Amino acid sequence: MTHPTVLVHIDDSPECPNRLAVALQLSRTLGAHIAGAYFEDAPDIAPAVAALLPPETFERHAQNLAARQRFAENAFRGAAKNAGVASVEWRTPPGSGIDAAVAHARCADLTVLSQPDQVQLDWGFEAQRLAAVLLESGRPLVVAPRFNIDPGLGRHIVVAWDGGREASRAVSDALPLLARAERVTVACLDPSATARGADGAARERLVAYLQRHGAKATLEADNLGGDDISVGDWLLSRMADISADLLVMGGYGHPRWRERVLGGATRALLSGMTVPVFMAH
Repeated sequence: MTHPTVLVHIDDSPECPNRLAVALQLSRTLGAHIAGAYFEDAPDIAPAVAALLPPETFERHAQNLAARQRFAENAFRGAAKNAGVASVEWRTPPGSGIDAAVAHARCADLTVLSQPDQVQLDWGFEAQRLAAVLLESGRPLVVAPRFNIDPGLGRHIVVAWDGGREASRAVSDALPLLARAERVTVACLDPSATARGADGAARERLVAYLQRHGAKATLEADNLGGDDISVGDWLLSRMADISADLLVMGGYGHPRWRERVLGGATRALLSGMTVPVFMAH
C-alpha cells in the first residue's frame, strides 16, 4: 500500500491559509501524508556582511524566527486536525529558503506553494523559490492562487496539452488526481505543432491513454494556436467557462546560476491564475 507525501510551505503570510487549504484537500483526495515546512523567506546573509553585524542582531533574528515558526506550526497542526488529516509532520529546515525547498521537494510526491504577486513575479524571492522547485526538484508542483479556492478542488481538471515533454511529464505526474476527477478536459494549446505531437491523432492517443488509467477524459473542441500570452488568457477564460477547478500543464523556464527565469506561458498563467495549477518540468 502506497502512502504519498504532500509538502506545503507554511509561514505567517496572508497567502498561507489558501496554500494550506489546497494542500489539505490534495492530501485528503490522495490519502497522503502531509508535511508542513517553514522555509525562510529571505536570502542568506553574505559572510562579509554578517561579520559587520553585532551579535545581538543574530540573536534577535533567531528569537523572531522561532516565534514565527511556533505560530506557523500551531496553525498548521490545527488546520490539519480540523480537516481530518491524521498523518502530519512538521519541519523547520535551516538555511536558504530556496535550497531547502528544493531539497525537501525532491523527497515528496507533490509540493504546494503560492502564486507570487505581480511585484514578486519577475525577480521576487517567492518567484525564485517557485521556479527553483519547478525546474530543479524533479517533482511536480501545485501553485495555489492568492484568493479563496473551490472546495471541490480536483472534480473538473483541464489538461493543457501541446505535445511537448513538459506537458507529458505533468500528465504522468497528475494521473492519481486525473483518475479520481469527475471530469477531465484535454485542451490543445497549439494544434499546428505537429512535430511536437499535438496533432489530432496525438490528442486522441492522449485521451485514450487517460481513459485507460481511469480518467473520464474528453477532448476540448475549440483549440488555440498563438503566442504565449494569448494562450494563458485563453486557458483562464475557458476554464472559467466550463467551471474547471484545477489546471495541469507543463512548466517552462531556463535555470541559470542563481537566477530562475520562468517561460512566457508559465509566467502568464501565474500572473492571472484563478484556480490551482499543477505543473511539472
